[in-house]
Amino acid sequence: MRIFQFIIIIVLAIVFPSLLNAQSSILIESEQLKEGSKCVFYHSVNGTLTKGDTITAKTQGRLELVSKTPFLQGQYFLETPKDVHDGLIEFLIENNKSDKMTISLESYNTVLFKNNLINGIYSAYLGSVRNTEDQIQKLYSKGTAANTSAVEIEKIKGQIKELQKKLRDLENSLINRYPDTLLNAIIAANSLPAMPGSILDNYRIDPSAAIYKETTQFLRDNYWKGIDFKNDVLLNTVLLPSKTKKYISFFDKNDPELIITVKELLDKSAVNPVMYQIISDALYGSFNATGYHNNNENVAISILKNAKEQTFVPDWKKQSIEQQILIHEKNKVGTKAVNLALKDIEDVKYVLHDLKSKYTILFFYDPECSHCTEIMPKMKGWFYTDGPKDGEVAAIYINQNEQEWKKYVKENTYPPRWLNLWDKNGENKIQEKYWIQSLPTIYVLDENKNVILKNSDFKELVNYFSRNKK
Repeated sequence: MRIFQFIIIIVLAIVFPSLLNAQSSILIESEQLKEGSKCVFYHSVNGTLTKGDTITAKTQGRLELVSKTPFLQGQYFLETPKDVHDGLIEFLIENNKSDKMTISLESYNTVLFKNNLINGIYSAYLGSVRNTEDQIQKLYSKGTAANTSAVEIEKIKGQIKELQKKLRDLENSLINRYPDTLLNAIIAANSLPAMPGSILDNYRIDPSAAIYKETTQFLRDNYWKGIDFKNDVLLNTVLLPSKTKKYISFFDKNDPELIITVKELLDKSAVNPVMYQIISDALYGSFNATGYHNNNENVAISILKNAKEQTFVPDWKKQSIEQQILIHEKNKVGTKAVNLALKDIEDVKYVLHDLKSKYTILFFYDPECSHCTEIMPKMKGWFYTDGPKDGEVAAIYINQNEQEWKKYVKENTYPPRWLNLWDKNGENKIQEKYWIQSLPTIYVLDENKNVILKNSDFKELVNYFSRNKK
């Protein structure tokens, strides 16, 4: 039935092609909408999803967002009460098209665009993508099961490739039918080339393997062909950051050519300063996310240095970037951690470099941070039962409320080899030297006080020592 409905929409699109005039209102229709029901609109601005108007239904069954000027071209999302529709409804605003749009929620989780052909096509396309991805995921699970024979695996690989081809054929047909539209740009950007090998071949396990090098080189040559970097049409969508993060996920974090790969992408996007900023931010976040196992500080630094070289980046921002680079260089993984001189609750002094243990875990926290007090018991329990027996923890309070800190320390118990310390007079400038952006933050040092984990979280700490044991 879904396939039939989609065919009808495609036929209508071919027989009655229409460009839509400047929009000024969006009408939501649903029997489930009650008087007083609230809907929230979101708009993507320069790659970031931004909350827009919250509209309250004045009458049963309908709600309308009205604007005296046309809405900006871009990707929009609608959030309704869950009893109306579960999940965000995605739609597009094309430039100078249709002064009205009606989104009809005729039954639960069924969305129709009554007078907007482009969004009818787009909605059907998204449904096809989801359906294809679901089918591929089921085949992937079957193909990677332990009891699947080699003959079955080859058959599954063929089925996956056939599904991928059908989706690409659909995408190509829509791209050809709707030139010079946001719909065209999004589908073209989403349409990935047929890669060597199969998704059943986990080529990322060994970066030295031939299939890894073949596939990643293919991606470098082809992945971004669907993007016109000079065109602004994709700026007000969430596609650019998501596509960037997906792209970089194909590469192993220890790939020796990763910095070159990142520079290639930055150079391509530099023809459009706003697009460069969106892609640069997404790349930087991919290699510098707290606790993320794919962190690579050398790549993060290379991204910052690339931004400093761009003529369109203002001088004030370059100064800020330079500070970020200096902070990255401090306590970089593999280098000796900056020394700290701290005191415990009895005013006894401890010097970080003088602590004698194979591992030193620095746990930066604040008792007034709810997430810190949530993690602290888990941290103590893990260290007592599964933590390194040849390690110690330095739980470091980073603020200056001595009374609050001492009260917290006295009210709790701690496992052996656990120190509660603080920077009594703020002389160590801990937040600056250790670049603490969020709490709690965890570092792991080896016996020579070289950094093993930096700006990590509890999950990555546990995973690291779990991997280390194995």
